[in-house]
Amino acid sequence: MPNLAVVTGLVTALCWGTGDYLSRSQSERVGYYKTLVYSMIVTFVVLVALTPVISPGLRAPSGPLAVLVVAGILNFVAFSFLYRAFHKGVVSVVAPVAYTYPAITTVLSIFLLGTVLRSIEILAIAGIIIGVVLTSTRFSEIKRYTAGKGSTGLTAGFIPAAAASLFFGFVYVGVGYAAPLVSLIVPVMILRIVGIAMGFALAPALKQNARPTKGVFSRGIIAMGVLEAVGFLSLTYGISAPGGSLPIVTAISGMGGAVAAGYGLVILKERLEPNQIIGVVLSLLGVFTLLCLGG
Repeated sequence: MPNLAVVTGLVTALCWGTGDYLSRSQSERVGYYKTLVYSMIVTFVVLVALTPVISPGLRAPSGPLAVLVVAGILNFVAFSFLYRAFHKGVVSVVAPVAYTYPAITTVLSIFLLGTVLRSIEILAIAGIIIGVVLTSTRFSEIKRYTAGKGSTGLTAGFIPAAAASLFFGFVYVGVGYAAPLVSLIVPVMILRIVGIAMGFALAPALKQNARPTKGVFSRGIIAMGVLEAVGFLSLTYGISAPGGSLPIVTAISGMGGAVAAGYGLVILKERLEPNQIIGVVLSLLGVFTLLCLGG
């Protein structure tokens, strides 16, 4: 029987990678901030519609609920940094840094949650993370950018991407703690409620315009919201269900970068560079290793 954590991680990666690909064009159209806030609103609406089916009897003890509220605050901050990084930085520099969040989650889950991993599982997770970083990097893009604008411009999105990775690491540890103690839909519901509230409340201080305008509920943003909901529900189930694993699910979810790169191959007719091919191979080897361990 396939490992539950692997399967749910792959579903999450597919959903989030597709959403990441869509976010680039949406951010250019309405701005990264509105893309963030209104995709969260769509996700929330989808979750409200699914609640009677998925979680008819909501269970949310106060302790885990408080942890999720803090995680929601950190999640909004993380997404703000991530969208800012993609908006201002070079994708091939920003993406590999941002997609290191599974490494932070793994380390934190071991120290804070007492997660125990076998040596082979740690090796497989490390292979997936290294593969994701390599797959997200296009050295030809970096070379062209350096030739055209100078190497100093490459650091434009580095700090926001690193901050996003760090905050996401803490977010998923919080979700990993709370998920087994609450109803399936509660973690993402709380994260989205907190995120939407912060989005509108902090817009003036951040000098952002969160007021609805034409295009904020475009088909792209609606698709992003739906994919985010499905991806996060899959991640939560992979963490909380028997046989689940926070480090494994989050590591594989990081393969969303490879999914986004795959859309570039198919739609934009891009070619994988040698390091990206190595990255894909490493990630797949890691996934197959974990599948074999769970068989």
